[in-house]
Parts: sequence; structure tokens; C-alpha cells
Amino acid sequence: LCSSCQKLSATNWCRDCFGSNLWCDVCCVSAHTNLPFHRIQTWNGCFFEKSDLLTNRLTLDLQHYPDDCPSIPLNDETQMMFDLDISDEGDDFTDANQPLGASASTSTSGSRSTLVIVASTGIFRRSVQWCHCAKSPAQYTQLLLCAKLFLASFKNPKTAFTFEVLDHFRVDALECKTAAMNFMSKIRRITDEAFPSRVPVSYPSISRQWRDLHNRMRAGVVHDRPDTSIDGGLALFCPACPQMDINIPPETEWKPEDRLLYRPQLVVDGNMKLVHLIMKRPLDDVSLSDGELFMVRRPPYADHLAHAPERQPKSRCNNHRAQNNGNLHQKHLDSTGKGACACARHGAFVPHCVVDFQKGERQINIDYSICQALKRFSGHDQALIIYDICCQWSIHFRERVAQSEFLELWDSLKITGAIGKWHLAAHIPECFPKFTLNFIEGAGQVEGEILETLWSGMDEVAGLAQAMSTAHHQEVLDEYMNDSNWRKVIQMGRNLLCIYYYIALTLLPADSLCKKWSRAKQGLSKTMPAFEQLTNVLNHHWCKNGQLRNELPWRIVVIISRFMKPLWINVGMPFILFWARMAHVH
Repeated sequence: LCSSCQKLSATNWCRDCFGSNLWCDVCCVSAHTNLPFHRIQTWNGCFFEKSDLLTNRLTLDLQHYPDDCPSIPLNDETQMMFDLDISDEGDDFTDANQPLGASASTSTSGSRSTLVIVASTGIFRRSVQWCHCAKSPAQYTQLLLCAKLFLASFKNPKTAFTFEVLDHFRVDALECKTAAMNFMSKIRRITDEAFPSRVPVSYPSISRQWRDLHNRMRAGVVHDRPDTSIDGGLALFCPACPQMDINIPPETEWKPEDRLLYRPQLVVDGNMKLVHLIMKRPLDDVSLSDGELFMVRRPPYADHLAHAPERQPKSRCNNHRAQNNGNLHQKHLDSTGKGACACARHGAFVPHCVVDFQKGERQINIDYSICQALKRFSGHDQALIIYDICCQWSIHFRERVAQSEFLELWDSLKITGAIGKWHLAAHIPECFPKFTLNFIEGAGQVEGEILETLWSGMDEVAGLAQAMSTAHHQEVLDEYMNDSNWRKVIQMGRNLLCIYYYIALTLLPADSLCKKWSRAKQGLSKTMPAFEQLTNVLNHHWCKNGQLRNELPWRIVVIISRFMKPLWINVGMPFILFWARMAHVH
């Protein structure tokens, strides 16, 4: 018997409801009035098979004033035209500036309509009962507000998506790097695993609209959106980096020792895997958020590239491919890579500074990215820029900015250039004392390679986004960069808590700290004579005209003296001194 009425025979079972209740037809429809997208199976005498019970007998009622809505006989109901293969011609998108209520198909002229609805549990055909009050909103508004359904189009709509499945796809794409086609293939198989090709829906570009709406709601853009959007206004950024009017006081309130503390530290790098193929019909491309996240606005950037000189000097350092392959062109690509800036300490992408490479990693591309990134730190008088080939980029940077009308940089800003510790090993010895982070005051323990870790995550979507339209390609990269910053934000508190517990458990005992401090002072006092003796040997025998004859022993001494334990130096210093003298003799 039916588990609800205990009168009729129970032949229906729901795969998605909790428990193993069996219902009759009437009770099953009643139990799923607010759960219309569950999968019902009916007992045929041998086994449970897929049932069309909810398709035939359940109606999504959107009448918010049932007494005022007209009662239309069943034989007079009007249904929207339904096509099993819904194509772009069936679900046309209106122009972004056209009022959504202007379409004739969204008028409240009928009583019922049949829609194909995509949910996380499958794809269903459901009947919709519209509201026809005197002040009833348009049909798409009724679906959005009452049923939480997002129409695939606002002109001749035939397909709708639940908010749940759109959120499911957005998170699935961010965590699993799932393409829209693969996600819809999964939904098709959930609906009918034996014959998924019979499932009547194809995936339109609704995911782009949903992604854009999510970003705008999270940024606080609701009904009071300004006429002109702000560059990078929808993007999330690092809350710990020094930013005036956000987390640090105005410059007039700074102390002298605060200037290095508040100095922004940026890492610059390029990624040659984030390529993009040339579009066949670029005029059909429409952008939803051009320049409002991490990618720079295309028109100003195109003007900068058109007026910038084409010179790309050869590297005076080692054979760096980033410098010497700047003019390398590939005919099938309109973007050969991406360049970006990120904060050096926390690894968050800087909004509105990601640029496309047209040939290779040219200076005109990196200049635009750095200038756009520094705009976010207006008012600062110092900045630390860490770039893999900073020794070549920094030579004429100020001159290039002064000669371009599209590059802006205030004159009072002092830029300190540096090279990441891992890439510095590939440079000539003269670059070490000039650009090493070990000798830059206020740099702290920063390795300058954190952007490489961010690129590794972006490489996973390179193949996914390379064949998209230009606007869609940029929006997908913006979404993944924004998600990367979001994960940085939510993990900062947890990391600080872990550091606090680590300090509380390991470093707070006073006796242990005193013992370590006394051993360190004793070790320093023992190693100081040997270090001074070695310095005198270097000054007398290896230095000539202010330049070192042999860089290797000097670099070994500097590295060991700065980073090795004093007691170990006390043991190894005599051997280094002996080796240095023998090297000079031979």
C-alpha cells in the first residue's frame, strides 16, 4: 500500500528522496510539488523503470494570486513550440541593451507552457502555469523570482536552468576544470545513461551570463551600477597588501620607518601556455566584462600596441628566451601568451594588469602591465618590481614611459628592480649583487617566484580556453584568477591561526629561547675573526679596480655567512679560507 494514504497500491519510487517510501500516483505527485526535479521510477511487475508521471501530471504553478488569475479551460491552454534539438536559432539572445520585456514571446498571452528544464538530477520537461494578473510581471521574471529558473534566452524561450545546476557547474569548472560540453554530457548520462543522445537539450552560453552575474553580486553591483565601470572593479585583491584608504593610513601619517613597510612588492612574469587561436568571426564577439576584472581593456591596450615602437633589444645578459624571442610570431595565434603581476608576499593577481602577448614576451607588453598594476598603489613613493629579466627591462623603462602617451607613472615613484632567486642563477655574475633580493633593504624573506606557482594552476585551463571566442577566453581566465585570489583570502586567516599555534607551542618557552640566543652569540664571536681574515684576503688578492677577479668564492662566502648556522660556519670557515688561498696561488 501507499506509504502516505495507506489506501491505494504503491507503484512509484523516487531515486532522490530520502528513505525507501513507495507511493501511489496521486500521493507521489503531491509529495513532489516542491521537488519537481526528482527522478521517479514505476514498478512494471518485474523491475522499476523510468516514469513520466511528473512530466504528465505535475505543473509548476507560478500564480501568486490564484483568486485573481483567470481560469482557462484545459483545451484552450497554449504551449510554447518545443523542439528536441534546441539550437541557437531556437534560443536566440537579445541585444544586451534591449529591454528584456520587449520580446513578444515573453508576454503573458497564454496559460501554460512546456519548458525543458536542466537540473542537477537530470533534464526534464515540465508544464508551467503562468500568472495572468493585471500587474503580473513578464514570464522570465516569474521564472527568476518564483521558480529560481534562468531562461536560456529571453526571445522564444524553450529551455531553462535551475540556479542549483548553474552554481554546480561554476564550482565544478573551478575545482575540476570541467568544460561546459563535458558537464552537459554528465547531465545527459544522469538523465538517460543508455541513450544520452536522445536527451533534448544542448548547452548554450548561459554559463557566461551566470558567471558575470555572480561576479557583479559579489562585488556589490546590484541596482546602482555606475554608467562607466571601474577598471578591475569586479575583481578581488589581496587584503593584506598595503593599500591606502583600505588598510594603511594616508602618506602624511607615515613614519620614516613605515615607507619600506608600506612599499608594494610585485612579481611580474609571462606564461607562454595561455595561448588563444585566431577567431573566424571576430565581429560576432561580445564581451560582458571587458577590463572589469584582471584582463586589461582591449581598446586602450590595442592603441598602446599600435603606437609603441617595435624595437626589442637583444639581451646583454645570458641568452634569455623571454628577451630574445620577443619577436617570435605564430600565424595561427592571436595571443601567444599572457603577462601578469602578482603581490610578491601573498601571491594574489593584481586586477586589470593581465596582458596578451602578440609575438613573445616583449617589453611593450610588460610595460603596460606594470603601469596598470602600479595604478592600484597610487600615492606610494616606492615600489619593488621582481622580474625574471629585470636586468634588461629596467635599463630604459623610464624613457619608454615618458615617450608613450598610454603609459602613466608618477615621477616621485622610486622603482627598485630585482630578480627572483631561482631565475637569478641563470644570469651572469654581475647581476647577482645588483638584483639579488638578499641585498635589498626591506625586501624580507621573499623568493620572488610565487607567480610560477599561480601559473601552474592556470596551465590546467590553457587547452580548455584556447579555442573560445576572445571575450569568452578572457572571461574564463578572469574567473580562474578571481577564484585563485578568493582562495588566498579565505586561507589567510587559517594560515595565521596555524602560525599562532606554532609559535605558542614551540617558541614561547623562555628558557629555550635564551639557550638558543646564547649559543648564537657564542658562535658569532668565534666566527668573526675568521670572517674578517677572509675579507682581508679577498681585498688584497682578488680585488682589482673595484671588481672581483673570481666571483665563485665570494658568492659562497656571502651565501654561507647569511644563511648557514654560525656554529657550522665556525667549522667550515678555515676550510674555505684554505681553499681560497690555494685557488689564488694556482
